Parts: sequence; C-alpha cells; structure tokens
Amino acid sequence: MTRHILIVDAVATNRIVLKVKLASAFYSVAQASSGAEAVQSARQSKPSVIIVGSLRDMTGADLCQTLKSDPRTRQAAIVILTSDADSRARLAALQAGADDVVSKPCDDAVLLARLRSLQRGRDAAAEMQLREETHRTLGLSEAETRPFDVPGRIAVIAADRGTAAQEVQALRRILPHKIELHATQDFLRRATDPVRMHATPDAFLLVLTQDTASKELQVLPDLRTWDPTRRAGVLVVAPPGDRISTASALDLGADDVVKRGTSRDEIALRLDRLVRRKHRADELRDTLQDGLRAAVTDPLTGLHNRRFALPHLARVADRARRSARSFAVMVADLDHFKQINDRYGHAAGDAVLCEVSSRMTSCLRPVDLVARIGGEEFLIVMPDVTGRAAQATAHRLRAAIADARFAVPGRSEPIGVTISIGVTLEQGTITPSAPDGRSIASATDAAVAEALLARADQALYAAKAHGRNQVELDRPAA
Repeated sequence: MTRHILIVDAVATNRIVLKVKLASAFYSVAQASSGAEAVQSARQSKPSVIIVGSLRDMTGADLCQTLKSDPRTRQAAIVILTSDADSRARLAALQAGADDVVSKPCDDAVLLARLRSLQRGRDAAAEMQLREETHRTLGLSEAETRPFDVPGRIAVIAADRGTAAQEVQALRRILPHKIELHATQDFLRRATDPVRMHATPDAFLLVLTQDTASKELQVLPDLRTWDPTRRAGVLVVAPPGDRISTASALDLGADDVVKRGTSRDEIALRLDRLVRRKHRADELRDTLQDGLRAAVTDPLTGLHNRRFALPHLARVADRARRSARSFAVMVADLDHFKQINDRYGHAAGDAVLCEVSSRMTSCLRPVDLVARIGGEEFLIVMPDVTGRAAQATAHRLRAAIADARFAVPGRSEPIGVTISIGVTLEQGTITPSAPDGRSIASATDAAVAEALLARADQALYAAKAHGRNQVELDRPAA
C-alpha cells in the first residue's frame, strides 16, 4: 500500500492538525472539505487510506458507501473518526464498509498503529487478490466450494473467565458462530499440543485486564507464529484509556482493537467480518494452491513458470496504469551456465538452479514474483516500487549469487556462479512501448507483457556485453 492519505473534514483546523501529524510520520497527505470533493479527489489521486471526520453534505456512512461502490475508489481503506457516545453512527459506518472507526480525539500513537495495521492487512489482501485474478485469467479458476455464510469458530481468551463469560453469552445470542471461552494460560497449553488443537479458530477475541494487559498481549506473537493460528483474525478488547496497550496490540499483529465498553453489536460485527475475511482468504488460498501447483509451477525449482509469469506481469502493468504507481521488471540470466552442465553434469546444473531460486526468493518481498521462464533465465516482477529501490534489489540479487559459492553433487569443493540482470522501470502513467518504439496503449495484455519483457531483455544483453555479473538499467530512447 502506498503512503498517500486523503483527509476529509469540513473543519479546516481539524484537517491541518491531522495533516501535520501524518506528514511528520512521512505520509503524503491531501485534503478535502466535503464528501463530494473527497469522491472527486479519491478518483484522481488513488489514496491508500481515506480518513473521514466531520462532514456537512453527507454522513461518514454515506461517503463510505459511495466510495466502496465505485471501482475507482473501492480499494482505499476508509477510517471514520466519530464520537464514542454515538454507537449507532459507529455501527452504521462499519456496516457501510468502513475498514475502521476510531474515537475522537484519537491518540497519535494509536492512529499511526492503526494505519500500519491497515497497511499490512490491505497489502496481504491485494497480493492474494492479484494472484487469484491471474489464476482466473489463465482459465484455472473453479467455482467457490466453501459458502462464506458457514458458521465459523471464535475463541475468546481472557485472564478472568468469570468476567468474560457474560460477554460470551451475549455474543452467542448475536452471532451464528461457535464461540468458546478459554483462560489465557489454558489456551496456550492447548494451542501447543497438536492433538488437543484439533479445530483451529477462525478468529480470536483477546480480552485484556487493566493491571496485566502488557503480559496478556504476549499471546499475540504466539498466535501470529504458530502455523494453525497465524492466519486467524484477532480482535483485542483493551482497557479504556490504555493507549499503550492499544498501539502495542496493533503492532504485535492484532487486526482490530476496541476498548472495553464498546457495544456488543459493534464487537459482534467486527468479529463477523474477521471470520468472513478468514473464510474468503482460505478459499482463495486453496484454489490457488490446488490449481496452480501443477499447471504453472516449474517442477525443478518450485517457482512459477512462464505460463503464470506473463499474465501476472500484464495484470501488474494494468493495475499500475490505473493507479499511477510504478513497478519494475527484471530478467536475470546465469552466466556461462552451459559450462556448468558440461563440466560438472546436469545434476550439478539442477542443484545450482534450485539454490539460485532459493537465494533470489529470500531477497524479495512477499508481493514480488520470481519465475523461471527459460533454462537458466528468470523473470522478477516488483509492483509498487521506485527505480532506486528496484536497482538496489537487483544489486542485492546479483550479490546473493556471486558472493557465496554453490555446493554441487559429485564435487567436494563448491563452485562459483554469477548472474547478469537487466532492469526496466515502468512509471504506470507512461504507456509502455513495443521494441520498435511504437505505442502499445491499445495492445492486448499479452503484448504489454511481451514488450516489457523485451525491454528488460535488452538491458540484460547490455549487462552481458559489459562483462557479465552486472546489473544494467533499461534506458529508453528519448
């Protein structure tokens, strides 16, 4: 997610104060004084987050509905600032699709922690959705097999079970999900026992107490580390006024935080959204894993192959043009790889390819794609990245291969391997050009991908010509 935020508030002082706070945290900030102005600004500037305060021309819920119903603005995370006392407005905003509702006045540390949490969640969802869209483009999607209204499982974790029991009973009357109450220590013992942890919750409600909140928060890193629970949603109920616990909970991995005293209807709605999001993510993940593994995976390295990579590149290019975000494309090729096969055998060559794949993957972000598109040729696609960051990554990839030798079968001493990399950066607002210089604005997605690949290839040829073990940047003619 980019760090561009739109502040919407009818009161100029509110906008200015909030802008100063966010700018000091290195966010790019735009302002709008009305809902109508906000819609127009969001369509043009594509903010990652929209923070909505007081409005005169519409309610926060109305603005949220408008933004979420427009394909040009629905990807933005929406945070509504409202009063604690107005529980009906808070609930209406969440029901309209707001990603969060924050009480006014909002503590600076808590607001920034909420923005960081939103960024993590939206980035993960965008990555999964992008891969699912590529999967659908390839004709490999199947009909959804898991209905999202199936009841889920919610685990309530509280140090004081007696105090939490009444809340659990109330939630059971509101929600269709199975809700279980656990003491903190009992749950930790159960979660570490694979036999006893036979059914993993889809969401957790962690209830903190005033005196021991910091200690109870230590369950969050465990939930985010254990494989059975790391993808579950987590809602934390923090003591009123405890800004430290609220900010810490979000930075430790909680998806959402409310303070004690929040209406049960609001807590139920937030929990239900976490369960549904978990079910949706599970469905997408299962579909991707089952279909793509055989059809679009290189059997030797485990990387995606050319069949997946080019449609994925086309999708990234399309999104970049629509969102005005830059992205990078790299083609990497092992130097003198044929000599490795000839001198040490194909088993050695295979071992080198597998190790190269592993090292390259470790140097990239989860959202980046590395694919094997030829014998010893790899494609890297980095969405939402600056030219400087892309070049730095390319040099890091080159060093990861060249700076550590490779162990190969049948040879006691490791061997040296180098790689050459060609890099091209696309600005999003600039239409890619075909290899012959012609515009391809109206070309098919496949032609866009092929043109970008050709530009990166040209840079790769330059790296080879300059002595190999080099990184070269594509420099289009003026």
